[in-house]
Amino acid sequence: MESRSKGVSFESNADRCVQPSSRPARSGKRVAEGVPHRGPADPLLGGISLVFPVHNESFIIEQTLRNYIAELGTRVQDLEVIVAEDGSTDDTKVVLERLAEELPIKLFLSDERKGYQEAVRDAIAHASKPWLFIVDSDYQFAAIDFWRLEPLRRTHAVILGMKSPRKDPAYRVFLSKGYNFLLRLFLRVNYRDMDTGFRLVRREVAEEIAPQVKHMSFFTAEFVVRAHHAGYKIAEVPVPHYARKIGSTSIFYISKLFLICFQQFAGLLRLRTELKGKGTFRGRNGASPDLAIHAAPNTPESLEKR
Repeated sequence: MESRSKGVSFESNADRCVQPSSRPARSGKRVAEGVPHRGPADPLLGGISLVFPVHNESFIIEQTLRNYIAELGTRVQDLEVIVAEDGSTDDTKVVLERLAEELPIKLFLSDERKGYQEAVRDAIAHASKPWLFIVDSDYQFAAIDFWRLEPLRRTHAVILGMKSPRKDPAYRVFLSKGYNFLLRLFLRVNYRDMDTGFRLVRREVAEEIAPQVKHMSFFTAEFVVRAHHAGYKIAEVPVPHYARKIGSTSIFYISKLFLICFQQFAGLLRLRTELKGKGTFRGRNGASPDLAIHAAPNTPESLEKR
């Protein structure tokens, strides 16, 4: 793996950070309301490694990186940005190499595709700060919504940005809802969006749990289940979600749905068997609150039923 980094200071242009456009939420949905208070992050809680796993995102990765660095660079006292590229076949490497010359990023390139799980694990291994902010690189989450999660660092080890409402094709929404239902049913967890791409995690928890993830292809879901049954406190916070601007996912092709469903259900059962065999299969509450959905403390009316 090739590593490149540029020690450039963060620019003070956070107020120019452009956020994705949004449509009003439909009635009956839990939605994230209001504009969160934009920091600064509490330095007593430790620095943050902003981590981006990247594969074939040449058209959007520059906007993603610039906006997140603009938003967090001057408001998080101890911040590092890690970009773990995973064998892209488009121009992603070219774009990232150019950006590494002008932005304060630590860039790790791979000549072969390792898959999302391995890319995340590699990125975690390169992180040095006490907290990891792991974000999918397709810019379906706005940088400003980090501040909805940040206050819960005081009380929780894993903080999940719950997509509210989810802006994906109908079949993906249906698949995700069904998947999360099965996770709740078979694995005794209460969370609603365990496959989110917007999560803030204590590094020591990630270093403990991430190497254990092996049964399901959706890294975050298995990670959350394992962290729950290990007794860590987990919270979900509603955050706006935005439609993918360009390109498409390589995981959720309709032609692959039957195989995906079969593989994930089989992995779910293997994980259940493993946890039971180890005697770590906790009740639904675990060490987490009965209701795992939290309004962000610094956001007025951040959770509302319409």
